[in-house]
Amino acid sequence: MRITSWTRGLLLASAAQIALVGAAHAQAGPTPAPRDEATATASQLSLGKVVVSAGQEKVAIDTPQAVTTLDQEDIDNAQASTIGDLLTAIPGVSTMGGVGALGQGFNIRGMGTGLADSDSRILMQIDGTTKFFEQYRMGSFFSDPELYKRVEVLRGPASSTLYGAGALAGVVNFTSKDASDFLTGDDRFAVRLRGGGETNADAYFGSGVLALKPVQNLDVLAMYTARRSDDYKNGDGDVVPTSKAESDSYLLKGRYSFGGDKKNNLWASYQNWTNDSTQIYDQAQAFGTTPVRRKTTDDTAVVGYENDFAGNDLLDLKAQVSYANTKVHQIETTFLPGVLESEFSYKTFQGRVENVSEFKFGDDGVAFLTVGAQASQQERRNPRRTATGTNPGAATHPEGDMEKYGLFAQGEITVGKLTVIPGARVDWTRLQPGLGVTTSKKVNDNALSPKIAALYAVNDWLSVFGSVAHTVRMPVLDEIYSRTAATSTNYSLNLEPEDSNNYELGGTLQFRDLISRGDQTRIKTTLFRNNVDNLIARGTASSAYFINIGEARYEGVEVEAEYGSRNIFARAALSVIDGEDRRTGLPLNTIPANTLNLTLGYVFPAQNLTAGWRGEFADDQDEVATASLRTPGYVVHNLFLNWKPGDGALQGLQVQLGVDNLFDIDFKRHLSSLDAEGRTVKLTLARTF
Repeated sequence: MRITSWTRGLLLASAAQIALVGAAHAQAGPTPAPRDEATATASQLSLGKVVVSAGQEKVAIDTPQAVTTLDQEDIDNAQASTIGDLLTAIPGVSTMGGVGALGQGFNIRGMGTGLADSDSRILMQIDGTTKFFEQYRMGSFFSDPELYKRVEVLRGPASSTLYGAGALAGVVNFTSKDASDFLTGDDRFAVRLRGGGETNADAYFGSGVLALKPVQNLDVLAMYTARRSDDYKNGDGDVVPTSKAESDSYLLKGRYSFGGDKKNNLWASYQNWTNDSTQIYDQAQAFGTTPVRRKTTDDTAVVGYENDFAGNDLLDLKAQVSYANTKVHQIETTFLPGVLESEFSYKTFQGRVENVSEFKFGDDGVAFLTVGAQASQQERRNPRRTATGTNPGAATHPEGDMEKYGLFAQGEITVGKLTVIPGARVDWTRLQPGLGVTTSKKVNDNALSPKIAALYAVNDWLSVFGSVAHTVRMPVLDEIYSRTAATSTNYSLNLEPEDSNNYELGGTLQFRDLISRGDQTRIKTTLFRNNVDNLIARGTASSAYFINIGEARYEGVEVEAEYGSRNIFARAALSVIDGEDRRTGLPLNTIPANTLNLTLGYVFPAQNLTAGWRGEFADDQDEVATASLRTPGYVVHNLFLNWKPGDGALQGLQVQLGVDNLFDIDFKRHLSSLDAEGRTVKLTLARTF
């Protein structure tokens, strides 16, 4: 693994911190504070937040997997314009390609590309619905941070057991807002208004939420968000193309509870995100300035049913059906002679059902068994209209249909201090070419993906954990049926599925009353190695369009540490990742720079005021296969202030003030194609009535 002197210093500092914490705890030996003793800084810490996506609910530090949870307060405080802005501080997570909402791809632990070729290695989900989009020179996920109250990022392929084969990099789960988030006590009606702006790019946004409880058992929410901005300027004052964050989005959601003890829940949601603008064709890299008029729409609709069968430990049922459609409609395509308009769409129908059973044995033994099934049917279309008619599917964006079926089971067995989590899933895919594809061959695959994870609590303050996961990613339509040109036949019909063998080992430390009564200290370290065989990549001019290139290795370390007392809080997130092509020994070009994110803040409880500093430290990244892709390191400083007046005329108001890139430096994150934003001052106001 590449470790520079800069990174070595960080690792030594982390090790020293752990050693000092352990020594201080051993020497001081203070009487533990009651577990329910709250501190004013508790909401600023992440390792103590509950995780709901990894199986049974548990706090993040007690999960034998690398997972980060962002709750509503985290999302609001981030003042994010794009989903990428929201995720950048999470260790091991990076955005790739463009910097605007239309051009961003995502990368977890070195897997992902700005051109969306391998974004299927990352599962993106909204309310349990998997989202998927691929288009040349575009991003892969279109939405607005305002729509969500919770985001969970599960890093590593062990997360694929419950969600779908192929999550070699991980899973990102988004949970949309509910009416109950705004209704308290006997409220039947609530309105929340939130809006803000920033000095760079003349950006502004506004959102409104209407929450209703028309009858006792029914909650209804309606929400609308508008976002507008120009292209921002970098630290040198130059305009950065494709950096606009312009969109309209809305969310409708309802939940009805029924039955004698309201154990039955029927819920439904629908959300839409739309951008309609003239823009540069290449949103991922701003290659050239060719304009195109695009209307990008993203729709997600879900109907779900939940029944915990109160009093029956064997039944806790959840089921849902959903519809997802991401579509880009292009006109004014002057760079494509003869093409009047074109459309790129992914329409998917999905279904999922799962049940959790609880078993108790012995004096302190408990086990949970989750079993379930998934099915989906995806339609990929690309009609192009010319003066002579409509032609289906470009050679590099073939039309087709994909069916997926999966069965999964995961156990969670706890006996005393030991928790063991075995799991496995079996998946089948069926790919069928569409119009314009000159082969009629269908491609069928199947895969078995087992895993096992364990966590052992050595004592009250030390735990160790580890996992082994074998995960298979089967090729998607684009990888099988793409070809160089309409007259070519270099399909990739014989692609092998990607095989991942991932190993993780880690430990956690957690203390209370270490420095002052009621304080909390938590540290979680994860080491991982992911060996991928049959890695799929684009071929050469003389080969199939996509080929299996052999073996790749991704490995690294992630350290999350945090401290909170009555007034002071601090967080650190370190990510060191390395990757190489094991055939050639050359580094992989999708590996982010080593990064350290630090946060230091102070809470004024009497004033409900929080102020602090955030720093982003990135190392040089020169471990690339092509010298032109090297990027220098950087240090960026940010300030923030959050205020919630507790009484008086301003009670209920929420104020967020931030200064990003305080010293206005010119920098570019390694996997981004474009410069980051220069100094900007952000102000956001919100109030619930």
